[in-house]
Amino acid sequence: MSDGSVPAGVIAHVALRLGRLMLAKGADTQLIEGKVKALVGRAGYDTHLLIWPEGLLLTVDNDASFRTKLGHGIAGMTVDMGALMRLDHIARANGDMAQIDQALSGVETAHGRYPAWLVVLGMGITAACLARLFGGEAPVVVVSAVVGAVSTLLRQRLGAWHANPIASAFVIALLTGLVGAVGMRAFPGVSPALCLVTAGMILTPGVPLINGVRDALAGHIGMGVGRLAIAAITVVAITFGLFLAALFASDPFPVGGTPQSLSVIEDVLVAGLGAVGFALLFNVPAWAIWACILCGMSGHGLRTALSHAGWSLASGSLVGAAVAALIARIVARQFDVPPVVFAFPGIVAMIPGSFAFRAGVGALAIMQA
Repeated sequence: MSDGSVPAGVIAHVALRLGRLMLAKGADTQLIEGKVKALVGRAGYDTHLLIWPEGLLLTVDNDASFRTKLGHGIAGMTVDMGALMRLDHIARANGDMAQIDQALSGVETAHGRYPAWLVVLGMGITAACLARLFGGEAPVVVVSAVVGAVSTLLRQRLGAWHANPIASAFVIALLTGLVGAVGMRAFPGVSPALCLVTAGMILTPGVPLINGVRDALAGHIGMGVGRLAIAAITVVAITFGLFLAALFASDPFPVGGTPQSLSVIEDVLVAGLGAVGFALLFNVPAWAIWACILCGMSGHGLRTALSHAGWSLASGSLVGAAVAALIARIVARQFDVPPVVFAFPGIVAMIPGSFAFRAGVGALAIMQA
């Protein structure tokens, strides 16, 4: 494959397909660029690759020929860590282009490794854990579990219908916010605010936010801005859905207040359990879930410990995320897989979506007034 004997059109087709699948499954731009260039380089060609949120443009060339090809558009990005692991292995395999293309077809047509009911159950538990991490009492934790399960079920259904992801986020936030607000009426005197926050938190586009920052820091400014813009619009849609849910249910969404901190031991245990649901949602292989739990426990637990020691939320989150990322890299090196497989499920729970939703709801309340 290194003598350039593979036709330029063939290598361009396969390389673009690899890049498009990696982009659709949640890879950051630097990882996509590296894998595509390595694949094309083994075929004896140079690579010129342009990536933007809706697709890829690739030119491959050598002394004998060149080919420019535009990839198919991408309607929306998901997060599938199991697929990214398979794509990483495919990109490094020493097969011919036909074998690689066939393997890519297998990834494209594959379904999630976990049954839908298990993911729904896992995200219900994760929502309950988030509510507890925010200091919620037992009634809030129970209702949040129902909210998380309903949210995941709606996400699965709308995803199967290929609905617009931003519109889906708004609809899910509205409906699950209503479920939480109505469910909390069974517990008079307990504020439904944390149920609404939890309903938004499990919809927060944490992976696009993290990837957007990674892209911007790595010099891929256009792609980073694009990801961050999509994530920001999604957060606005979620916020508007929660605002309407609170309005319809006649339960005001409190703008003030700060999430309460648990003891370090309880925080570590709850954060580890919460990472399981995200691991199932992100299709992390079963053998790797323990590493996601370890990243979640270490990152969130360390942040809480530093908070008790007087550190700010931002500085504690920085240290916690850095430690979780370091653990992910060490484990990933042992298993020869991308570190994101372990890091994302453990880190995404540390995104302070509660503050974003409270700020957005406060702005909407000012506009309403």
